[in-house]
Amino acid sequence: MALAGLGLVAGCATGQKTGSELPPGAIDLNTGQRSADKTTVLVDNQNLNEMTIYAYQGTQRMRLGRARATSTTELRIPSSIVSGVVQMRFYAEPMVTGGQRSYISEMIPVQPGDQVDFLIPYTR
Repeated sequence: MALAGLGLVAGCATGQKTGSELPPGAIDLNTGQRSADKTTVLVDNQNLNEMTIYAYQGTQRMRLGRARATSTTELRIPSSIVSGVVQMRFYAEPMVTGGQRSYISEMIPVQPGDQVDFLIPYTR
């Protein structure tokens, strides 16, 4: 009987979701924002080098993450630097050294919930 009860408990536990995604419209209690307010930058890295991506808002620089070579990466922009409509630049710095060039975007208006596209072109 004890084994049957244990099997029942194990069977119930396998049906649970383990992801950290919030359902649409839910409020994140840590930030106080709705899940739809996720602000992201979509990096289309056509370059052969992996890049470190930074966001500039005024004089503040924040590392957002890495963009793999020849791929598209979505990086989240923290809500701490996007409050209302702000002017931002995005900067891509190659992870390798030795004469590789960096890329910086124009000033882009960003507000909570936006998705910004940042293209890093192919160069030799």
